[in-house]
Amino acid sequence: MINTSVGRPLLIAAGLFLFTFLFSGVAFAQLENTDLPNRTGFKVSDMGLKAGDIRLHGAVKTSEEFETNVFLTPSKDKFDGITMVSPSAGIEIPFRKNMVSADYEADVYMYSTYHGENHIDHQGRGLIELNLTDYKIQIKDTFRDYTDRAADENSRRIGRDVNTFRASIGREFTNKFGFEVGYSHVWDAYSPADDLIFQQVSYADRDRFTNIVDGTVSYRIMPKTHIFAEADLGFINYYNSSIPPDSWYIDALIGMKGRPTNKILINLKGGFRYQGYDQSSVYSDKNYIGPVVMGGFDYLVTKKDTVNVSLERGVYESLYSNMNYLEANIVAMKYTHKFNNKMLVRAYGSYQLNLYPTATNESGVIDKRYDNIYNFGCLGRYDIRRWLSAELRYDYTQKSSRFAIYNYADHRVSLSGTAGF
Repeated sequence: MINTSVGRPLLIAAGLFLFTFLFSGVAFAQLENTDLPNRTGFKVSDMGLKAGDIRLHGAVKTSEEFETNVFLTPSKDKFDGITMVSPSAGIEIPFRKNMVSADYEADVYMYSTYHGENHIDHQGRGLIELNLTDYKIQIKDTFRDYTDRAADENSRRIGRDVNTFRASIGREFTNKFGFEVGYSHVWDAYSPADDLIFQQVSYADRDRFTNIVDGTVSYRIMPKTHIFAEADLGFINYYNSSIPPDSWYIDALIGMKGRPTNKILINLKGGFRYQGYDQSSVYSDKNYIGPVVMGGFDYLVTKKDTVNVSLERGVYESLYSNMNYLEANIVAMKYTHKFNNKMLVRAYGSYQLNLYPTATNESGVIDKRYDNIYNFGCLGRYDIRRWLSAELRYDYTQKSSRFAIYNYADHRVSLSGTAGF
């Protein structure tokens, strides 16, 4: 039986899909596909059916990847070739100024040598957008069943189920002032993982709910740009165990969103968080008090060249040892050059610093853990047709930790192709 707290967002998601079904008579979904940016979908009315502006989307992506360090270990790298097949399907149903859409995607990973790593990831989404006379309402639910190789910060592949539900309502007054209030419910659950000596490690005690209420007030300072103030109040509850400490937090943020100039597109906010944890005799229960930042900006150097910068300083629940959270500090940049409307190249890189609140003992060394993670890569993509694209990609990732057992270096090269409508 599904836990009622888990079932509530799933029932809402089912309601969204049922609403879509009743409207369209088919249970597909619309999938946003960055590999086919120019696709237009298939209009159902072109088949002679009375279906208005309903559009269907579908795609299949295949790739072959070669990875030098499959298990992300500090030594004795294991090489493998990985075949990935990713089918997707979707539908979008506009009516008046409103939209209902849904999507589904599956990613099938097949390893040439280490067959025990084979897995399938799933993602589904339901979305309703209502643009009423005075208000805009959005209801969205996303479910992911996937394998996360970095969830416990020890590079194990861990199965995760994450369901994120959000409902919001907003309004703009006198073309200047605006507001939005929202509620989010996140269910996060873990499956057992195998460590390097094939012993199962369970994280069932870290399964949790997160409930968030947020409010934003905005002011238009330019025709295409807003400044805003935001407050978030969140509650985190570990429902399978009373040992990990529950917590609550409040964020006070200010930010800017829009296009202040013809060359700059910005969506950036930052401020302060207080997160208080319940007392625990087993886990660290240190509170977090400090700055948070999220977002970034795009700079259009020329019509063919774009620089993207993203920044993040955030707090995340940790699965490492007896830690209650980790602080992630991330800066990333990418440069894109378009030769024409069919071909582009991109270079990118990022640096991430993970900090832990208290000391732990690793192989007789007692200290606070920190991880430096570097990523560099490049890709070239060719949009052969509106419905067909190809991509060649290279990635290098290196992790340098306070404790050497978590260090690794990994190279990945992949060639992929996508076909769809």
